[in-house]
Amino acid sequence: MMKQTISFTDILAMTLNDTKNSLGILFNNLEDIIAGCRAENCAKYSEFYLLQYEIQRLNNSLIRLLSLYKAEKSQLAVNIDYHAASDLLEEAGASHEVLLASRNITLLTQCEEDLFWAFDRSLIEGVVDNVINNAFRYAKTAVKISATQENEYFVLKIEDDGAGYPPGMLINVEKQPGIKQEIDFQTGSTGLGLYFSMMVADMHTNRDKKGFISIVNGGSLGGGVFSIYLP
Repeated sequence: MMKQTISFTDILAMTLNDTKNSLGILFNNLEDIIAGCRAENCAKYSEFYLLQYEIQRLNNSLIRLLSLYKAEKSQLAVNIDYHAASDLLEEAGASHEVLLASRNITLLTQCEEDLFWAFDRSLIEGVVDNVINNAFRYAKTAVKISATQENEYFVLKIEDDGAGYPPGMLINVEKQPGIKQEIDFQTGSTGLGLYFSMMVADMHTNRDKKGFISIVNGGSLGGGVFSIYLP
């Protein structure tokens, strides 16, 4: 009888999945603690939120790693369906507003009510979570999420009023499809979240068009501007 062997990559993926599930339980338990703390006007209220933020950030990193693993194994299914952009922004706002408020950061949203587009909501929410979590660390007073339609692309944009992205992280400044940039993990200027965002954008196709991302500085808030373009 032949022994079935499991590759180290598969073992690592299973371990990551178990860790992700444990973090989910920890996150939910902390949610109950925060609710009780809020009711009692606990002085540690904001510190609990920061702890919850770090747990969520780690959990999101594990989710992205597992998504990349599934993509490598051709097991990552893309579920494209039509969604209201306003619903996406509303849910993102509800998920992050209290956390941002713990640092007195105002969350702004802007979107046309009748804007609908076809995309994988779960994957796009993963991109949004990653970018907003980064903005939480660098924004001074405001983060803005907006959705528009530009030249046959759905554009989801996340801006902040921080110091902006370093030059080494700027991508596709001309905001044109088809422009690629290699990721240099050795410099520390880019990382897993960016790689995940590029992968998600590339997985969204429509005829001869593919999605892409743009990272620039400026925008309406004067800081970093992350945009994902979906055809």
